[in-house]
Amino acid sequence: MKQLLFFLIVIFVAHNPSKAQPTNSPFEGTTWNVIRERLFNGENAQAYRFEDDIRFQLIGAKTHQDSAIVTQMIAELNELFETVQIKMVDTEPNFKLTITQEAGGQSSNSIQLTSGYSIISVNLELGIQGAFSDKESIKQIYYHTIRQFTKLSAPQSGSSVYGGIFDSPAASDAEFKEIDKDLLKKLYSPDFHKNLKESTVRKHGHQQYLDLRYHNLIKYLSYSFKAILILFGFLFFLSKEPKRKQNPGLLLYIKQRTIILLILPFIYSFITTTGDLSTLLIVSPASFAINFLATTIYAVLVLIIIYYSEPFFLKKINSFAGKQAFIFLSTNFAAFIVPSLTIFPFFMLSGKLMYSGFNPVSFWSQGSQTFTIVFVAALRVFYNFIQYRTQSMVNEKDVELAKMKELKNQAELNALHSRINPHFLYNSLNSIASLAHTDADKTENMATGLSDLFRYSINKENKTYVSVAEELEMVKKYLEIEKTRFGNRLTYEIIAEESAMEKQIPKFLIQPLVENAVKHGLSKMKGTGKIRVEVKQLEKDMSISIFDNGPDFPDEPVSGYGLQNLHDKLDIIYGNQALINWENGANKNFTIMLKNQFEL
Repeated sequence: MKQLLFFLIVIFVAHNPSKAQPTNSPFEGTTWNVIRERLFNGENAQAYRFEDDIRFQLIGAKTHQDSAIVTQMIAELNELFETVQIKMVDTEPNFKLTITQEAGGQSSNSIQLTSGYSIISVNLELGIQGAFSDKESIKQIYYHTIRQFTKLSAPQSGSSVYGGIFDSPAASDAEFKEIDKDLLKKLYSPDFHKNLKESTVRKHGHQQYLDLRYHNLIKYLSYSFKAILILFGFLFFLSKEPKRKQNPGLLLYIKQRTIILLILPFIYSFITTTGDLSTLLIVSPASFAINFLATTIYAVLVLIIIYYSEPFFLKKINSFAGKQAFIFLSTNFAAFIVPSLTIFPFFMLSGKLMYSGFNPVSFWSQGSQTFTIVFVAALRVFYNFIQYRTQSMVNEKDVELAKMKELKNQAELNALHSRINPHFLYNSLNSIASLAHTDADKTENMATGLSDLFRYSINKENKTYVSVAEELEMVKKYLEIEKTRFGNRLTYEIIAEESAMEKQIPKFLIQPLVENAVKHGLSKMKGTGKIRVEVKQLEKDMSISIFDNGPDFPDEPVSGYGLQNLHDKLDIIYGNQALINWENGANKNFTIMLKNQFEL
């Protein structure tokens, strides 16, 4: 968090560069330019130099004069270096110079075995017998040794070629010049990075300094910022999917994908930029406008081709993987074919497109455009995969919820059945008890009928639905039990159309209604009670009516007539597809209407 805050503060300060005071060095501009151009190549935030004292070991010196030459070089360097000191050692060096003398000509080579701040090893073959104090040997020693105190990259521009020891390709052409000394003095000064900042900001501004020191960090921040923008754009587009109309027309299809048209220019710009600070912070309005307009027109043309071509072929592909492979290929094909078939006259300038990204001639050979197209095609496939996985999970959840709902409904229906069973038992046993001492045959018939009713109620097969014929058979047994009890005081009639007999209805749908007709009708009458059950087809609907000639229903018969179970059952199974109605008077009846039970 602190690093991010520091980075933002530095960016803000970039618009108000500080005014550093120049030094009096005659090589001020040149040496700082060399340091910027060649000591920082975008990979390092710190210039290469020794941070600890240098333990220098010389191997191969045969005389005191030989050692004196190296000692003089070290003394010169110690006058330049303020942060470290070079010391001659016999053991445990971190800089080792080995000089050998071989007959057969003069040759030299510098082998850097270990870079960084560890051991530096330089091997020289001077090819001269005796002392190595001649001018050429001294050049070799200075050249191959001094070049190891820093690490210079190849010149990034011609202005950094200054003609010193770090520029010369060979020792014979090299001199340890004053500008070399100035470079090393600046490099090994305590305020090197501070002075580097002041010099760079004074000449180029804070932006150049940040890019010089933190090029990689800025590059990764830039790419991360781009990736985050693209990801959020993709997630935003994904979040809008549920609101999109399926199978839209062309204009709506393009409108639904407006977000893609908006982010495509960013994707193209992100891929084609290098990720330096200028591309991260500065956007040319004119460049962006051309980019945006051209990319939008291009994308619209691609979407038109996709809209008309993809549905025709996708209908013939069954597998999800096959469809995604085709979408990937068709996106690439449409994106590549548009530049070949289309010319944008208002982007033409001297026979070439002003916006080079859409030059039909060069389009095929530019890798950035190809990468962009493949990226967008892959993004479409990834989007479809996310949608497919999301829909699969939603479907799985829907199935689970449906199963849970079914189990819940079944449990509620079973509970409703269990509430009915004691009512059956109570009424039937009372009837049996009233006949036990007067008529053995009737008692036996009632007990047998009650047994059949309980067998039906126990529901060993755990069935929720039964046919109308099965339900009416149980209604008949119930009425026979009650007829045995009431004798001639009860007459009944069951009428059912043939088309309705095999239709499935909830178990114990009709019987409670018939029981209510007996309990609240016949039992309160002195004369003969008449009950008629009718099951009819009314176009697509099924009508179940129970008529009786007993006293009228009260205004709200549900609570007092034990019909709450019936309401609950119909609500669980049919919802708003079942209606209940009752009618008083000469044609008193209670009717259930089940919608859409028949096909016309």
